[in-house]
Amino acid sequence: MMKKKEGKEKKKAIQKHKASFFRFLKQIKKEFKLLWTDKFNILLALVLPPAIILLIAFTATASSEINPVDCIVISYDSNSFINPNNLTESFEANYTLPYVQAVNQSIYLNPIEPESLFYNASEEIYAMDKARDYLKAGIISIIIVLPIDFSEMLFLGMPGMIECIVDGSNMLKIQDNLNAVLDSVKIFTSENNLTPQFVFQEIEVLSIPSNFNSAFNSIVVFILPLFSFGLAMVLTILVVVKEKPIARLLLTPVQRFEILLSKYVTYSTILSIQTALIIGTSLFQGLYCVGNLLDLFIAMFMLGFTGVGLGLFVSCFSKTKTEANQFFFMFFIVIIVLSGLFIPIDAMPLYLRIFAWILPLSHANPMIMGILTKGNSVFGFDFYWLVGIGTFLFISSFIIFQRKQYEA
Repeated sequence: MMKKKEGKEKKKAIQKHKASFFRFLKQIKKEFKLLWTDKFNILLALVLPPAIILLIAFTATASSEINPVDCIVISYDSNSFINPNNLTESFEANYTLPYVQAVNQSIYLNPIEPESLFYNASEEIYAMDKARDYLKAGIISIIIVLPIDFSEMLFLGMPGMIECIVDGSNMLKIQDNLNAVLDSVKIFTSENNLTPQFVFQEIEVLSIPSNFNSAFNSIVVFILPLFSFGLAMVLTILVVVKEKPIARLLLTPVQRFEILLSKYVTYSTILSIQTALIIGTSLFQGLYCVGNLLDLFIAMFMLGFTGVGLGLFVSCFSKTKTEANQFFFMFFIVIIVLSGLFIPIDAMPLYLRIFAWILPLSHANPMIMGILTKGNSVFGFDFYWLVGIGTFLFISSFIIFQRKQYEA
């Protein structure tokens, strides 16, 4: 008798699991049908990301032409100096004009030239005031200053200093402006047989080959994390809160965990297709990846899965679509601001730094950049932290959905 009862219980359990599995498959099919009826979400998930990548590639290619940096050269350099050997005044060396000629030869600099090719501060006492006015007005982007002992130090075989005053209103352009000055220094040292105190040598492992679009690669490194996380969150933020049939669906044998799990499976499938399209379009447009493409796919998928988890988490505890949208903007803005993409995390106060490292995007950029530029493996601290965040959101959304009350 006991064996018969055990056999019946096993059969019932197997039938129960089979029924649950088939209900789950039907629920997934239903979710895909619902998603397919929402053409805007399909457009947002599968068409818009590759289109934006193509647009970025087009603009990066169009902007790859060299745009010289407008500048002014001011010289405080003395025309003569005292020879330390015999304490006599010497006029033997003056490197001001050779450097100004190097500035003129550089294709990266465009000097706004006065009549004498540069401002001689010994004769024009208001030279710096005029240059700063130009800088404030946006006429120039950098002031190059030759100090009083510039020629003397070079003549004595010592380092000659060049000072730069850069327009700081555009943070993204500061390094480009300084690189343009370095090009003039390279020309100057080469033509005057001077030994530079720096070496112009690219690191092959970290450099982008000449047949790839460097401008596109520098932009897309920051865009990929935003795409993976932001679009996944946008797709799922209203999935639960806007679906009216859930209350009626709960009157059927369908279990709550089957409803929410089917949504996770559906949107994770869409996420995998979206990730493949983004990477494929990026590679087609000249993305240079030092690391393994599978690592890049896993990194972007995991980041997107975190976005799916946060979207469903917010959708589960929101009572209305308006409330869900408000939570979305609040969460997304905070995550973007504290991601380190625009403000370095090390520059933040300690309490904000700790909070920033908890958020997903602060781990996304170093992980994806490491794969693209250094060939790092995806399986590191940043990846496992994202796995932890995704798991926490996954479990939390199920707990909230299980306890949420619905009225039929």
